[in-house]
Amino acid sequence: VRLYSSAQFSPARLAWGWMPAHPTIYLKNQVYEELGEFKTDYAIAADYDFVCRIFLRKKFRILYVPKVLVKMQTGGISTRGWRATVKLNQEVVRACRENGISTNILKVLTKYPSKVMELFAR
Repeated sequence: VRLYSSAQFSPARLAWGWMPAHPTIYLKNQVYEELGEFKTDYAIAADYDFVCRIFLRKKFRILYVPKVLVKMQTGGISTRGWRATVKLNQEVVRACRENGISTNILKVLTKYPSKVMELFAR
């Protein structure tokens, strides 16, 4: 079980591969009309690319709600082994670059020690 909170998230963290708890991002149709939908040429990180596009637009009002809104099981394509992790991180770097976020693969990989520390902090 992993408790995932967006309380410490900021758009600057996108360059390190961090993403808010996106299943609880609620948007108006206007956002999709302006930014487009998910890009289907991403195998794993289409949601990451879309989140980058959302948070780089300063005119959208963002509100953090400190409540558990979604409970999910672990699993999914992004956690199906090391090959999926490699592909995910390659796509995260691509999404950052396509959205004007300065990053590289080493920068993105630095998120993993923090994730391991989260497990021990509980």
